[in-house]
Amino acid sequence: MSMTFLAALMMAQAPAAPAQAPQAPPPAVAPAKEQKICRVDQNESSSRLRKRVCMTQTEWDRQAAGVTGNDLKNLGAR
Repeated sequence: MSMTFLAALMMAQAPAAPAQAPQAPPPAVAPAKEQKICRVDQNESSSRLRKRVCMTQTEWDRQAAGVTGNDLKNLGAR
């Protein structure tokens, strides 16, 4: 009889409403890496072998403007 009573008691209880877990913020999206662009070095004329230089578009733009990595490092030293 006690088994029947316990079974009836368990069935009579209303199921608890599921507690909603706090929503986690969406993961931060990492910035996409810039793609390397390879070009043949035109300044190297002393060799028959061509030298390929690979840089990102930002690095190519800096080189075209005449700004080097050393210039950027020295900029903060002044």
